[in-house]
Amino acid sequence: MSIYQRWQKFNEALAVRIVIAVATMECVYAFAAFVLVPFFLPSTESLVQYISSSLLQLIFLPLIMVGQEVLSRKERRQREFDHEMLINEMSLLRDIHAAIIENKDITNAA
Repeated sequence: MSIYQRWQKFNEALAVRIVIAVATMECVYAFAAFVLVPFFLPSTESLVQYISSSLLQLIFLPLIMVGQEVLSRKERRQREFDHEMLINEMSLLRDIHAAIIENKDITNAA
């Protein structure tokens, strides 16, 4: 595996972990508490605004989009695998059904 592939795999794994961590009610509560900090410490208002506009908007939003894309890709592969397995199973059942029908025809003719 090349360095680029390892780096890509690391990036995808990190994005998925962050999406899973951010997509919790605990994270919502933490962000809500963070937004309320300037009410208790008015001197921190500019810092909170800077962090929320830079970190949360410029970093988290694209990161969440990447994580969602990775999860979507994994889900799509799973759906394709499940579909292929169902097609194979249906083919096998058709073969079994045809064999049973042939066997009945042979026994009825005798």
